[in-house]
Amino acid sequence: MENKKYSILIIGLYVRTHTTAIIDHLKSQNPLADITFMTDKPSEKDVLKHKDIKIAHYDVSPVRIKNKWLRHLIIDFKQRRFFRKFAKNKHYDIIDIHYPNRYMSSVIKELRSMSDRIVISPWGSDVLRRTEVELKILSKLYNEADFIATSINIPLGRKIIDAFKVDPKKFVGIFFGSDTIDYAINHKGEISQDEAKKRFSLDGRYVITCGYNQRRAQRHKEIIEAIAQVKSKLPDNLTLLFPMTYGRTMNDSNIDECKDLCEANGLHAVFITDFLDVKDVYKLRMATDMFVHVQTTDANSGSVQEYIICNKKIVHGSWIKYEELESHKPLFYFPVDKMEDLGETILKAYQSENIDLPKGVIEQVEKKAWKYTSKKMNEFFMSITHDIS
Repeated sequence: MENKKYSILIIGLYVRTHTTAIIDHLKSQNPLADITFMTDKPSEKDVLKHKDIKIAHYDVSPVRIKNKWLRHLIIDFKQRRFFRKFAKNKHYDIIDIHYPNRYMSSVIKELRSMSDRIVISPWGSDVLRRTEVELKILSKLYNEADFIATSINIPLGRKIIDAFKVDPKKFVGIFFGSDTIDYAINHKGEISQDEAKKRFSLDGRYVITCGYNQRRAQRHKEIIEAIAQVKSKLPDNLTLLFPMTYGRTMNDSNIDECKDLCEANGLHAVFITDFLDVKDVYKLRMATDMFVHVQTTDANSGSVQEYIICNKKIVHGSWIKYEELESHKPLFYFPVDKMEDLGETILKAYQSENIDLPKGVIEQVEKKAWKYTSKKMNEFFMSITHDIS
């Protein structure tokens, strides 16, 4: 499809790092796209590869009040005031809202005044980890939106239908890509596991990677306790690796608590808190012998699929559904049905050979490379702007 121009406002206030990746890949796919990125950190412009991206500074100062209801009221007021001012004399072909929260529902009128095409791009936890009250507030935004950028045929899509009672015709099968999957495809066989382990000073260690960000929903402490139960049957050179480069909330002591728990159980642990570029993220995946993924909820995690393409052992909570990948047999993971069984499942995975992954699983994961997903995303934006079928 020939590229056509469109103007788009991408709002990514709470997922800045990932949103900049989306913007750069979209711009690479279509240089004609006129993109404005709304962020509360104008310095994000320095992160973007394409310097002709416009920045809209979300200039709303944080509210630090303990009473949550009063805090919500003040944030609502400040956000409405900001968007009323921002929306004056502005028009975009498309507005794309990433990781929408309750406050976006209060500025629907202002958003609609700027565009006839509002797209919501849910990330998973922004729906799956919301309270009933928060979902009720978000319902207004989802019902006002024209398009919802996920599939109706996955658990996240079904949750949105159930929670918001939206028109199923709003769903478009648009998904985010993964730079690490692109890198793995383009550099297959170039970096050995031994080389990757040296990058993190893990030479000669058996590495179990626990979760993929700093949020408590990753259940780091439960993983540590489960491993401690079977520690005597795991190798003496065991290292627990904790990637915690993002996901920290204010005043959260999760890292310190995990360090103390590892020390108390005599477990060697490495915590990665500094930002990693795509090459180092790939090396981290390659350095891993086993990946433990038992967070409370999830929606097609890119990290899980990066471990798949690197052919790593994965211990995965069976409550987290990847229906498209699970349609191929054997399963790509060692299933754990409840947290009480986690230790024994980790031990079983350690004692077993790597799973011989079905071709269909690899093909599905490779489709999550940005070179495919950004093409589909761009074609969708052009189709709704120029009425291309």
